[in-house]
Amino acid sequence: MMNRFALENYFQLHDGKAIDFRIRTQKDQNNQYSFCIHPQDVDGETWDFKVIGNFLECTTSTSETLSSLLIDAETFSNLDKNVLFLLIKQLANKVNELETVNTSQRDQLFKRVEELEQFQRKYETAQEYERDRS
Repeated sequence: MMNRFALENYFQLHDGKAIDFRIRTQKDQNNQYSFCIHPQDVDGETWDFKVIGNFLECTTSTSETLSSLLIDAETFSNLDKNVLFLLIKQLANKVNELETVNTSQRDQLFKRVEELEQFQRKYETAQEYERDRS
């Protein structure tokens, strides 16, 4: 899933905290550019972006991005409605992913328990058979 946080969100996060930023660019073997941005000479978050034509794709993981956006109430109050909507949507997606994983693990666990119960029944039957033969 593409992370849809924008460079504007990054600047909102640092509004009133930093005005100068360092950008480090890279060019990969396919001549595609990417960069990371960090506030200069102050504490702050580092986010990574991939340049796609005139567009940017935030490649910082969703959990890291959400964590940095949810640092404090002041940051929260500075975010616009679109960012808040995006945060809610990303959180809902993460909850759905976790529910899917938990459901799958639960199903696997139940299947394994059934297999073990079947094995136990066969073992007990074999023991009874051996007792009857002796």
